[in-house]
Amino acid sequence: MTFEELVAEAEADPEIVGVMLGGSQGRGGIVTEHSDLDVYFVAVDDEARKSWARKHPLRHGDPIEVITITLGFLRERPKPRTPEAYDAYALAHVAVLVDKLNGEVAALVEARELVDPASASEPLDDFVNYVYRARKSARAGNRRAARLDAAESVGPFLEFLFAVHGRVRPFNKWLEWELEHHPLERSWKVDELLPRLERLLDGDEVELVASFRDAERLARERGLGETIDGWEPDVAWLRGDHSVEG
Repeated sequence: MTFEELVAEAEADPEIVGVMLGGSQGRGGIVTEHSDLDVYFVAVDDEARKSWARKHPLRHGDPIEVITITLGFLRERPKPRTPEAYDAYALAHVAVLVDKLNGEVAALVEARELVDPASASEPLDDFVNYVYRARKSARAGNRRAARLDAAESVGPFLEFLFAVHGRVRPFNKWLEWELEHHPLERSWKVDELLPRLERLLDGDEVELVASFRDAERLARERGLGETIDGWEPDVAWLRGDHSVEG
């Protein structure tokens, strides 16, 4: 069955209320000769989802990958730091092809790209924890452990950075595209942020300190200073004040 035939069948099926094209084709970026079509079908309930999935099962690797979800799933905001939250970016910037609910499907898809900025406190705490561990290991001369902890800091740093701006963290594959097409505030431009992440992955202690300082500044600007203060009496040391023992 062709893509056009699938969409036409969904349009004729009263139990399918929405169709979205996701992935590279839907976002219009990073399209290669190996790119498939990720097509999302929104069923009115779980019985309708099962019925559609039986007719059109998801088979990874097919030229057209059919993903069937329910309207209830789309309406429910995933809890922060759950598997559903980590997968939320799959529906970010998708192309809505069919919306039988007068714009509700499109609105729900757009809402799943957003997160509560207050949820940024937990990944911020994780980031600070890895910075602390990396700097401790570096001071002890354990270079390998310091590099591993610095590399581990990148994930929560990105999660914090996007969450504090009210946005879901993109998949790594889409990070550069996201920053170019949907930029964060000026101080986090793509041509500056990506090299910083590379330095963190290399365990660069200067970058660890600089990233902590910038994360602290942003956290305090956005009302998350308590998370930073929870690391007292080591905050000054984390900022790079070598006159203070960490």
